[in-house]
Amino acid sequence: MRNAFFHRVVVSCVFWCVLLTVGLAVEVCACRAATMFGAPEQPADDLPEYLHVYAPRWQRVLEAERAASSFNAQGKGMNSTDAAQWREMLKQAKNAPETQKLRLINGFFNQWRPKDDAAAWQAPEYWATPGEFIHNRGGDCEDYAIAKYFALRYLGFPPERLRLTTIRQVSAEGKPVPLLHAVLVAQSSGNWFVLDNNARPKMSIMPHTQYKGRFVPLFSMNELGAWKHRDDPGEKRESRP
Repeated sequence: MRNAFFHRVVVSCVFWCVLLTVGLAVEVCACRAATMFGAPEQPADDLPEYLHVYAPRWQRVLEAERAASSFNAQGKGMNSTDAAQWREMLKQAKNAPETQKLRLINGFFNQWRPKDDAAAWQAPEYWATPGEFIHNRGGDCEDYAIAKYFALRYLGFPPERLRLTTIRQVSAEGKPVPLLHAVLVAQSSGNWFVLDNNARPKMSIMPHTQYKGRFVPLFSMNELGAWKHRDDPGEKRESRP
């Protein structure tokens, strides 16, 4: 009788310990799932919207960069003024903290004038390679984000800490702004920072928490995969400069 009692006590303790462990694991997973802008994310590699809309554009850029990097120490491919600025920027970035590297890259490209796809590429929607963007000295919002992504890769940032992210702005009343936007989001010191071509001053970067409530992340991608953050609250339209 006494042995049966202790057996029940042991079984009960094991049961509650397992339940508590599972509960804590679920809670930890839920916390980790909330990343950029506090939005949960799920793998998007097999989702139709990613496969049909974003994947072909992003894969073309990746293949071009894998074949031949657009960035080098001398600024080859840039005009003489940009190349000189690039070399000076690399000197400043060499021993700079990571967040300063983010500011330097953001400021370098944000000095170029935005151009919509029709004016820049004679196409309704086009994702330029960094080499095309450099040659044109401007482009749409995703062209800035793509160039910054690979410039930071050149500076040694690993792909898991970089995301090309499509976002939608929402008004103060919570209504979605019609056109999509794209930014680069980079992780440093455990925080995500937004590199936006609309930043003022041009070098400034923002913690992702400052975008929460004003922008919602839709999809993000890097060389390792793609993620969906939430359903688009507005109409499905193309990106803006």
